[in-house]
Amino acid sequence: MVHTERVYFQNGLARRAALGAFWPLFFVRLVTDVGLSPLQLVLLGTVMELSILIAEVPTGIVADLYSRKWSVIIAFLLGGPAIIASAFAENYVLLVIVQAIIGVAATFESGAETAWISDELGSSERAEPLILRRAQWQLGAAVAGIAFFSGLAAVTTLSTALAVLGGFFFVYGCSLVARMPETAFAPDENGGWSGFTNMLRRGWEVSSGARPLRILLVVILLSGLAKEAIDRLDVQRLVDVGLPDSADDALVIGAIVAARSAFAALALWVARKRGHGRGVVVAMSLLFGGVAIGVAVLAHVDILVIAAIGLVVQGGLHLATVPLTTTWTNNFAPSQARATVHSFIGQAEAFGEILGGIALGVVAEVLTVPTAMTLSVILFSIAGLVALTAKRSWTTA
Repeated sequence: MVHTERVYFQNGLARRAALGAFWPLFFVRLVTDVGLSPLQLVLLGTVMELSILIAEVPTGIVADLYSRKWSVIIAFLLGGPAIIASAFAENYVLLVIVQAIIGVAATFESGAETAWISDELGSSERAEPLILRRAQWQLGAAVAGIAFFSGLAAVTTLSTALAVLGGFFFVYGCSLVARMPETAFAPDENGGWSGFTNMLRRGWEVSSGARPLRILLVVILLSGLAKEAIDRLDVQRLVDVGLPDSADDALVIGAIVAARSAFAALALWVARKRGHGRGVVVAMSLLFGGVAIGVAVLAHVDILVIAAIGLVVQGGLHLATVPLTTTWTNNFAPSQARATVHSFIGQAEAFGEILGGIALGVVAEVLTVPTAMTLSVILFSIAGLVALTAKRSWTTA
């Protein structure tokens, strides 16, 4: 494997190992140590998605104008300290600020790394199999990260494990300064405000001009509406069902999330068989249908093992949609505006998660968590049906 591809793989493995462990451990801490309510949990996520909505397109444009490499590095350098701060924050306002920083950090990587590897390899077609292959390895890295950091949390504390995780994230970003090449990209000589507005206009024209991308925007918006309530309330739902008293909470949740990643790897392996060209449309539709079924099980079965299986199914299948979304977008994004187009897709998800997070968070607080999740089932089902409509227009776009 050439150096560029190796760095791309290593970036994905490091990020997934860290963030795959961070989110479940962080939410265990919020539920068991800090004691946040369902509405507080969802609103915390809504703030993060709002920061993504605001920063997504501007950071994508910056990557297209100045440097994809440095955009990726900033994501690590900004995210690491924020993760460390989240390990010790108790005040809700401080937790909100930390979540916003993590959201902004994520936007620097979103789209920029895909644009970087596509240009370094020469085309989106050459990058597509590498993107999907790395996605499978990332899921294995997530299992390893969860196992390590959950174990560390069990023998120390949740805060200690999260702090070590954040330190690793930051140090890895520092190492990229010397290791990550950027040979196929030239910064925009004009830059400035005119360059920014021109890139913004071009990214929107591409995103709204190709019918498959317009459909993808709607699909991602719908899944975003449904997703936030699940991401923020899945741990709360398992706690409500009843975690075993004989085992450490971090280990139990870690084992479930690790199983979710392993199932996602299997789902992605199957999806890869259909995930080329317009076959990605059918794969995406089937995955969202499966996500809806998993959410329904999680929401309405009060037996821990079965509810956990529902979480594994919905989470694993949803994880498998992420690289398919990337390859779908890459098929229609021109090299010069690739990071910006990816950012528009990411912005649609953030906008959906903000609206869905607030609405479903209120439903969970006023009614019940299962009621909010039932609404998510409906939205995921609609997203799968809408995705199918792109099949006919794919080859003519």
